Amino acid sequence: PVEVMSQRDLQNANPSSFQDALVKLVPSISVQTTAMGTTLYVNGLPDKYLLVLINGKKVAGDISGSIDYDRINMDAVKRIEVLKGASSALYGSDAIAGVINIITDDPKSALNVSSNTRVSSHGRISESVNADANDGKLSAHLNYNYRTSDGWQLNPYEESKGELVETTKKPVYKNHSHNVSQTLSYAATERLSLHLNGNLFISENDRTGAYDYNNRHQSYTVGGTAKYLLAKRASYIEGNISTTNFRSFYDYINDAKTHKTGDEVLSKDQTYTNANLKGVFKTHENNTLFTGLDYVFEGLEPTETSKMLNNEYQSVYTLAAYVQDEVKLLDAISVVAGIRYAYNEKFKSQFTPKLSLMYQYSELNVRASYAAGFRSPTLQQMYAVSESRGQITVGDPGLDPEKSNFYNLNIEYNHRLFSIAASIYQNDLKDKIEAEDIGTTPEDIENGITRRRQYRNIEKARVKGFDIGFSVRPFTGFMFGANYIYTDGRNRTEDIRLERTVRHSGNFNASWRKTWNDYTFNIAINGRYQGTRWSKTYGDAPAHQLWDINTRHSFNLKSVALEPAVGVENIFNYTDDRPYNSNYATLTPGRSFYVSLLVRFKQ
Repeated sequence: PVEVMSQRDLQNANPSSFQDALVKLVPSISVQTTAMGTTLYVNGLPDKYLLVLINGKKVAGDISGSIDYDRINMDAVKRIEVLKGASSALYGSDAIAGVINIITDDPKSALNVSSNTRVSSHGRISESVNADANDGKLSAHLNYNYRTSDGWQLNPYEESKGELVETTKKPVYKNHSHNVSQTLSYAATERLSLHLNGNLFISENDRTGAYDYNNRHQSYTVGGTAKYLLAKRASYIEGNISTTNFRSFYDYINDAKTHKTGDEVLSKDQTYTNANLKGVFKTHENNTLFTGLDYVFEGLEPTETSKMLNNEYQSVYTLAAYVQDEVKLLDAISVVAGIRYAYNEKFKSQFTPKLSLMYQYSELNVRASYAAGFRSPTLQQMYAVSESRGQITVGDPGLDPEKSNFYNLNIEYNHRLFSIAASIYQNDLKDKIEAEDIGTTPEDIENGITRRRQYRNIEKARVKGFDIGFSVRPFTGFMFGANYIYTDGRNRTEDIRLERTVRHSGNFNASWRKTWNDYTFNIAINGRYQGTRWSKTYGDAPAHQLWDINTRHSFNLKSVALEPAVGVENIFNYTDDRPYNSNYATLTPGRSFYVSLLVRFKQ
């Protein structure tokens, strides 16, 4: 089963960001955001076990193990698909917790130009411009997004040596970003299509008054795809290649012990290249075969703040082949069986099988599945020597890949007026990689190093739980639904809960849509409950609720469509205003009013 957030779902919620959309609409996902970035948790596992794709291609490059989710321009998104559980048979490494695939819009009209502006409190402004042209054979799609925020404090104090002292540090600093994407498509023949795409992203945090340097991140991605439709139109062969370079910088704004104002220090330099060839073959009306070859190359440069063992450039390649067969037996039973073979330059051979069964009777679906997952250690975990705030973390070249076994049972009933679904699952992990304290040396203490850690395969873990949800459509235009998720994640090595897991969470969504001639009115309410997020190291983050309301007004005029929207985020004004550097439940600044305007020119 795949959870799908449609374009209408996203318009109803009118999220301010990608992570905001997931929190509002997917109860199994929780978020921890700090001044260093955002970490998603899916069914108790952090996003280093989650594969995030845009149109089937990996979003590569990370900050402390997590993607910079501002790289995802929500105004270009058509829908978001969430597949929970190990999915390595098709998708390879990193898909132990699941896969999120973001599908971008692909307008078919001859000319389409749109602008979407969103303004909220604390100087939060988002401006997107999309321009598309299509003459039948050649099409071009350009997307640009600019985001800025003034940042905010939740508490003007921080704890130091057991006392509260005033601070200028903020959990959310002033920031801005630029994100531009360009796609060119050419229908060479009725069956052959060619695509070129590129993306450039730049973001910066302004930490004036709190630190001696600002953080800046930039990435670029370029790629190309060729797709050939076979005689049976449901069958095709596709090849693509893409490469991403992700870099982080410290831009010094004050003189420090080792640097002067204006110095630019490279802190991370990652390269990721992927080439694959895949085929989808409709061999029979009851059988579809998927097969493919995959090549991945990853590189990591040594930098001043993240040195490498032996101070050498490190790289690794992976070759893989996979096959998956979908067969419908009789009229009620479907089987999906697949396996991936991967050869990693460092870890040699790896097999990951998958088997799913589905029984379908009228409007009732019952699924049972097993899938193996694996995650190769990153180059950072194997070779880097990183220092931050008096702590040193050292890589281990002898690490083994992390492995998992995922089991799932799902039942759903879909009716014209309502639907209900329930799932129970278990995900067993072994050789889980964590940073382990190894003690400081006299030289460390002399140099002000208070903690030294090294990555190890030290944990076994098990995540199990269940979720249940329903949606009701009692009459045209009206819908409401709710979901509840229970998650029990345990570190089986120490017999304690997994770090930063949330046991209880849920969401509620209701919307009403009505059209009168050229005017459409839409109102939506989204509610999210998140239980206590447990942490042995940083202390628990408290349970909380967040409720939003959004109204959208659509005017479909002759040559232009106007969609103004007005809404309130965090209606009940919840804030986690504990001292700075707490394990915050959420970074919301409190109740916020926002307005947005979408203008779409038509031809």
